Amino acid sequence: MKKITLIFALLFFFQSYSQEIKSYTWDEKPIFDEIPAEYKDQPAVVLFDKRWIHTRVGPYAYATFGMNHFAIKINKAGEINKYNKIKAQDNGYIRDVRDFHARIIKPNGEIKILPQDKIIETEIDKVKSIVFEGVEAGDILEYYFIIKENPSAYGVEVFQKDVPVLFAEFTHTQEGVKFETYASSEFKKSSSNKKTILTATNIPVFKEESNALNIKNLVKLIYMVSTPPLDVYQWSYFLPQYLAKPSFQYFKKAQAREFIEKLNIGTESTEEKLIKIDEYIKTNFDFISRGETAQKITNLNNGKQKLTGGDIFDLYGFTLKELKIPYKVAVGMSRFNGEVDTEKFVVPLSHEFMYYIPETKKFLSPYEKYLSYGYPSYELQGSEGRTYYPALKENYVVTFPIAPAEFTVNESQSTVTFSDDLTTANIEKTLSYTGYDGQLNRNWVKYIKENEDEKKLSEYIRERVFGDDFDVKITNYSFENQEFKYNYSNTPYNIIVKGEATESLTENAGNLVLVNLGKMIGKQGNLYQETDRKWDVDLKYAKTFKHKIIFNIPKGYEVESFKDLELDKKTGGDETTNCSFKSTVKVEGNQLVVEVFEIYKSINYPKEIYQEYRNVINASSDFTKASVVLRPKK
Repeated sequence: MKKITLIFALLFFFQSYSQEIKSYTWDEKPIFDEIPAEYKDQPAVVLFDKRWIHTRVGPYAYATFGMNHFAIKINKAGEINKYNKIKAQDNGYIRDVRDFHARIIKPNGEIKILPQDKIIETEIDKVKSIVFEGVEAGDILEYYFIIKENPSAYGVEVFQKDVPVLFAEFTHTQEGVKFETYASSEFKKSSSNKKTILTATNIPVFKEESNALNIKNLVKLIYMVSTPPLDVYQWSYFLPQYLAKPSFQYFKKAQAREFIEKLNIGTESTEEKLIKIDEYIKTNFDFISRGETAQKITNLNNGKQKLTGGDIFDLYGFTLKELKIPYKVAVGMSRFNGEVDTEKFVVPLSHEFMYYIPETKKFLSPYEKYLSYGYPSYELQGSEGRTYYPALKENYVVTFPIAPAEFTVNESQSTVTFSDDLTTANIEKTLSYTGYDGQLNRNWVKYIKENEDEKKLSEYIRERVFGDDFDVKITNYSFENQEFKYNYSNTPYNIIVKGEATESLTENAGNLVLVNLGKMIGKQGNLYQETDRKWDVDLKYAKTFKHKIIFNIPKGYEVESFKDLELDKKTGGDETTNCSFKSTVKVEGNQLVVEVFEIYKSINYPKEIYQEYRNVINASSDFTKASVVLRPKK
């Protein structure tokens, strides 16, 4: 009898939460928190954003009930169209909209409930929606809907918006499942009787900034649902299972062994073997595109072929194992999006899987088509990840290395010669890339050549070499060191261009002529308007720029001044991590020689030194406007 009583008690307990969410409703006369003075001038303010998910999984029934309850005050009429159209949907697998209500609350307290016949349902996906009509500035829009859908194993709930949020709430209840949340630090958690509530107050306006961890910094909540007792996403379980054995879909192990034999890897060093493996796979295999179907492969050594990402990843691992090259599998995540959880694989977040070679301390990146054996992808630099050592069946923490500024160098040399009447400038320019920029550009040009037309290629060259605001007619161009093999030696990838500029470099000022030589370094970004900074500056990678401009002084002219071309800006602090811009100018015979050296030694610059960093960035933009002043010889 005790057991039967307990069973009925549990059934009642579970049923109570199912019934509670299905019976959810709003207050007839709501009372909202007062809007703080700091938000009075905001175009709109979210008064509250409440969400509740209840998941039940059992032998005969499974479902998820979702509730969204939202209220926003519209302070400016221009915001109305952003918030007056509501869709009752969540993860796209809607089975049933159980309840859907909307109302407008006027400044005088009058409440206008939108009639149910205003709810529209689409024919194809059966999503219900409603439009608030007659909304004016000062109104509060409030709605809630309850949906029933198939259970989802995970989800991401973003609460931060482009207007402030006074109160955010996420509730979860469950039957027969384990429900885990990973929330931003703004949330506080409370639990009782298997009902968990996370709340956050005064969420500020989301400010997206260039070179910032925007997605990572979003106020959000991630959840995962699993069925006990087995937690398949724990790293200690997930990685051994993930790597237990290759699951080739489009070829067999015997073909993989034949592939290895034909690579003719013999007595080379480990470094040489890894380069040979990586170069062949990166050069000859591509990923199938979305919508494509991979074909069965009879010979892996037979030139260009397409495979799934999983088959390519497993081919690397199988080859390393067959050649007895010790390796670890490393798992990382873009530092711009988040951090790898120390305990488990959090499914909604995008992870990067690669191989780490302990002997050489370098990485193989099967999923990054552009990236050669060496450093990991730039998004991972400085972040922590997990590694799994199959030989010992052990997990470790890894900190991904940061490539120095000397690894990625953009270097250019421009020679500028004017016609006798100064109307046309003939330009010869060589632009060289190494490091991450070298590998990315090498791969991108290869893609354009194979998939796009000549116009697309010339547009790419114009943008990279001169910038899109420089009117230059390109008369000839060529490339050097295009093959993937040059990535391993970090050999510069060169673009050689000849072009003509007609009256776009000169300006007359009385009897003086201003020649805008600064344009020759290409278009530069600036931070003129971005005076304040919320987040630290996080660059893709440390980088060096070197530019040399050789200007043939026209006959009959001499240099009056070049002071605008001389700039010198740098951040203070540690010389090993600072950034700087410096240009020097000298006259050598009938030539003016300008040299620019710009370097970013770190991938992170704290917001406390933003003004110094901003001065360096703006210096490069200022330089593009600078001119040498010529005067006629007497």
